Amino acid sequence: MSITKLKSGSFRVEVYCPKEFRQLLEVNGERFRECRPTKKEAKELEKYFESQITLAKCGKIKEKKNSDILFKDFYVNNWLPEYKKGRTGKSTKIPLDTTVLQTENVFKNKILPIFSDYRIQELNDNKVLVIEKLNELSEVYSNIKTVKCYLNQIFDLAEFLEIIEVNKIEKSLRRVSDVKKQKLRQQKKDAGEALTAKELIEWLNCIEADYTTGKFALMDYLLFHLTLRTGIRKSEAYGFQWKHIDFSSKTLLLVQSLDKFGKPKTTKGNKRSKIQIPALLVGLLKQWKIQQEAELAKIGISVNEEQFVFTFTNKRGEMNARLHTDYLNYRLNTFQRRYEHLAKLNPHKLRHTYATLAREGGANIDDIQNALTHSDKATTSIYVNTENIVNLSTYRSFEDRLENERKSM
Repeated sequence: MSITKLKSGSFRVEVYCPKEFRQLLEVNGERFRECRPTKKEAKELEKYFESQITLAKCGKIKEKKNSDILFKDFYVNNWLPEYKKGRTGKSTKIPLDTTVLQTENVFKNKILPIFSDYRIQELNDNKVLVIEKLNELSEVYSNIKTVKCYLNQIFDLAEFLEIIEVNKIEKSLRRVSDVKKQKLRQQKKDAGEALTAKELIEWLNCIEADYTTGKFALMDYLLFHLTLRTGIRKSEAYGFQWKHIDFSSKTLLLVQSLDKFGKPKTTKGNKRSKIQIPALLVGLLKQWKIQQEAELAKIGISVNEEQFVFTFTNKRGEMNARLHTDYLNYRLNTFQRRYEHLAKLNPHKLRHTYATLAREGGANIDDIQNALTHSDKATTSIYVNTENIVNLSTYRSFEDRLENERKSM
């Protein structure tokens, strides 16, 4: 029985295993050998294996059913296939491709680097280790709740498959706090989740100057104003096709957004909203349609009603590609590097700003909720198959607030 520090900095555990228990404990040779990154974890592993030998001597360990399977192998071979079929959580709904990709990234970047080479049984028998690792992760990762959920599903499935007797970590997961998330929440509170009217006017002045001098392209200028002056989500703006724009009634029909793969999907709550838009946006949309038609005609593309309003040339050189999820974020970041004095801004903060300033300008909560296409007030609204009618009252309140600020400057 020994623990040896290796040149790599990790620690190798060696424990003698009696011959009669080697097959039962799946040990090849006289000694059980395995490495751990820290001495503390090596000692825990040593203690764990010694306890397994003691249980074997007492006849409390029967023929194993893959109880020594590694966490990474169980994730790939058992949990992930079940997850893709919607059979790991409380909901039996099959996850979308985008959701699967997000989940795989959480495991790849956050969970597997920590637990990959541990045995499922070992982790289940060592709640303290699991909680310590998760508390360390919660210091740097804000979505620890999702990690805890996936881990619990892993051990629930292991219990179901009789790889472990019972999921011992479920209750212990409550002891993991969301440290990073709380810090971010406080930072947002301190910084404010919306621009003040004065801060927004500074942004508008700088954007107007760059647009006038040609540093800010027409499409980006339109995308910024459309997102700001309607309060819609960026993914919803990306999803507009020309068939959704009615110039005669000066309205937008909001029925879809784009997912991370650039594929159309329904809006949140599957709602349809008809949004009245101000003259500024009507003019910019007409101007952009003419320019887009001319630009696409040069590469042999004829614009029709199915054409997406916002497209770009991606890194692969593909022209007329749909916008990727962070397109507007990148444009705002690039702009802000030129004007470092401006308040921090991102697309979601634009949405908060629209709502906050509209409220300050006199809009009522119902109108703002309608404008933002929220369904919070009445869950039943999700089941009503009629379009929300979003008039200009919220927009006018937003503009009134800005105008009052300009007069006071």
